[in-house]
Amino acid sequence: MKLKIKGKMENCENCAIGKMRQKNIPKGPKEKSTKPGYRKYIDLKSSKYISTGGSKYWLLAVDEALDMKFSTFLKQKSEVKESFVPFLKELQHTYGIKIEHIRCDNAGENRALEDLCIEKGLGIILNIQHRKRHNKME
Repeated sequence: MKLKIKGKMENCENCAIGKMRQKNIPKGPKEKSTKPGYRKYIDLKSSKYISTGGSKYWLLAVDEALDMKFSTFLKQKSEVKESFVPFLKELQHTYGIKIEHIRCDNAGENRALEDLCIEKGLGIILNIQHRKRHNKME
């Protein structure tokens, strides 16, 4: 397309917030999985803007072994379980990739996802990580 970027590239506000939030979550296992689908990491990010399609949330899933990323955009946080479980089933039935562990924070939508995975008998273990709290001096 022969486009040239002019001006100074600066980090956007959303990138800076994402990096700050990463520091709140304890680091994962020391040994990286080599089996595709063994462990996925998921996180939900909100935007202060609503997309043309009406989405306000971005769900990102990362496969640890492949370092492959999957994205979907949601209108509400409650849509996580309705959109992610069919994706997990598709990976298993179409591609033969069975997800064994999902690592996420302790947000309500992730606990609802865990409940649905148990209800559907998917055999997925959710490793829910609690965010570190910063003590403030009073």
